[in-house]
Amino acid sequence: MHFAILKIAFLISAPFFLVSLSSARIGGQLWAFQTGDAIFSSPTIDNAGNLYFGSIDGKVYSIDKDGSERWSVQTGDWVESSAALSPDESTIYIGSWDNKLYALATADGTVQWSFETDSLVFSSPAVSNSGEIYFGGTDGFLYALSPAGELLWDVFIEGELDSSVVIGPSGNLYLASSTGTVFSIDRSTGAEIWTFEVPTENGALGREAKITSSCMLDGKGALYFGSNNFFVYALDSDNGSFLWEYETGGVIDASPTLSIDGNVLISSQDGFLYSLGTNGNLVWRTSIGANYFTSAVVDEVGRIYASSFIDNTLSYLNLVSPDGTVLQQIGFAGIIDSSVALGSDGALYFGNNDGKLYAYSNGARLSNSVWPKFRGGQAGRGNLEGYVPSVANKERLFNIALRGVPLSGEEVIIAGFSVVGSGEKNLLIRAVGPGLLNQGVSDFLEDPSVSFFGQGRQFGGNDDWGQSTYAGILLKEMARVGAFALDEGSTDSVDIVSLASGVYTAIVANEGGQSGIVLVEVYNADADDTEVSLANVSMRGRVGTGSEVLIAGFVIEGNLPKKILIRAIGKGLVAQGVKNVVSDPTLSLYRGFNVIDLNDDWDVQPEKKQLASLMSSAGAFDLTEGSGDSAFFLWLEPGLYTAIVAGKNDKTGVALIEIYDLTGF
Repeated sequence: MHFAILKIAFLISAPFFLVSLSSARIGGQLWAFQTGDAIFSSPTIDNAGNLYFGSIDGKVYSIDKDGSERWSVQTGDWVESSAALSPDESTIYIGSWDNKLYALATADGTVQWSFETDSLVFSSPAVSNSGEIYFGGTDGFLYALSPAGELLWDVFIEGELDSSVVIGPSGNLYLASSTGTVFSIDRSTGAEIWTFEVPTENGALGREAKITSSCMLDGKGALYFGSNNFFVYALDSDNGSFLWEYETGGVIDASPTLSIDGNVLISSQDGFLYSLGTNGNLVWRTSIGANYFTSAVVDEVGRIYASSFIDNTLSYLNLVSPDGTVLQQIGFAGIIDSSVALGSDGALYFGNNDGKLYAYSNGARLSNSVWPKFRGGQAGRGNLEGYVPSVANKERLFNIALRGVPLSGEEVIIAGFSVVGSGEKNLLIRAVGPGLLNQGVSDFLEDPSVSFFGQGRQFGGNDDWGQSTYAGILLKEMARVGAFALDEGSTDSVDIVSLASGVYTAIVANEGGQSGIVLVEVYNADADDTEVSLANVSMRGRVGTGSEVLIAGFVIEGNLPKKILIRAIGKGLVAQGVKNVVSDPTLSLYRGFNVIDLNDDWDVQPEKKQLASLMSSAGAFDLTEGSGDSAFFLWLEPGLYTAIVAGKNDKTGVALIEIYDLTGF
């Protein structure tokens, strides 16, 4: 994690973040690639950003991320199957209604081999870590092939195998039959391990117990699927024993996925998207319209993308918040039967039955959760082989870095932070001005000083770190925590403090009387891991224009995502006694170069009620409607983030940026 905070120092010391902001909602259309007929296949994406998919025109296509065709290959019939990449990404595997599974070279589409079955191949193949391919056909057979296309074994299951195979952590295979039975199969031999038959449900008489939905695994021992009898089921993947069921109001053809916080997402033809807890309880449901075959997709901040069918002339691509609020709907003619794919650059892709594959700007990438999309991940392999579940590991705010221009009076920079836990927290705190020159910032503050306050009193500070009696210790500690080096004779300020649980502030003032940019950094300086951590953090300072906007960088540490509230406050500070405020602050959040969320006016977004409730729960002071202040909440995966506060239409003044840990809310 030391490297991550080093990156903060480099990133927010440079002005390249100051770009035109695009919406963190689904943005504008980038391009549309026309095929000869409807697209039911969901796009698969390789590490270079190239896309692979099939069309009802009988072709398999590869196009690059700019929408230009790389190659296409004609098969003998419809291609509804979604492609799966080989482990080395040299080959894709995809089925066709001409009864064949094809192996195509990703470089140029060369047919490396094809394997013929006795009926059409509708489902999508699964690929093991060692390259074996597993798929079912509508002839009722499950096939295992070597990477060279040789038959390893086949076994008759029963019915039609429209449901795609998935590979579990132990290497066992799971799939469902149209007859309403789920199978666990030994991958080496094709031998049956267990079966589960969908029961006759009370009140479900006359409903078909067929399964089209593909199974989904959570990596913790549970398997989930939907049925045409309106029910969602959870089974123990080890032995097939029943865990729970949940009844929706319609047929379920769609396959489940996992939300960023571990809940089961699935659409039903009753018009609702459901979020179900891992114990089968309803977390929320939201009305979007009937969904036939597409799966919900989850991005890196927890937002959900799901299509819905309204009538023969209208379908929607829906953007839904992690708590089930519909944030945005984009209308299309016809039916969207292709699940969304998200590129590493945040671009959004999906096919439509108008024959086009669409690309939209978006910003957020695919979630790193266990099963965030159909077939698990971008490569479409349907494989959790060898997966070990992540466990909670002190998910917390680790280091913070704040950049601004301190002036005088109420326009000094004030960094606030909370320490929580039993014991003391060692923090290394820096106010860097001249040290920014080597990071590409020429208009730096020449002589920043830092003072520390807590429990109503000042308890320390520093001006010119090299003149400290323990400068040698500071030099070693800066290197140990991964901070970039400072010249020993510089007028930058550094200190180490040991703090008990409480709320503290660090005030950075301008000792030289000239203006300039300063970087305030708060590093975790504990030599060993402790239970004491940073919780809520804030920064108050002057919002200027251009490179003098207010910037906060922070690191989320741990293994699992964390729920965070971020606010940018201008007029809301007037009640706190601040006069020269920025009247309309905007807030944007970056991960790398991608804007993953932004807001201008907290009270004009669909999540306003949830946002107000979370602000109250977090202990934040109230914001009034119409204040122009900005805020949003979201899930953040472990990593490095940068929040930027700017004045709308280049307005200037004092603003406060706050970051709250919403664990438990």
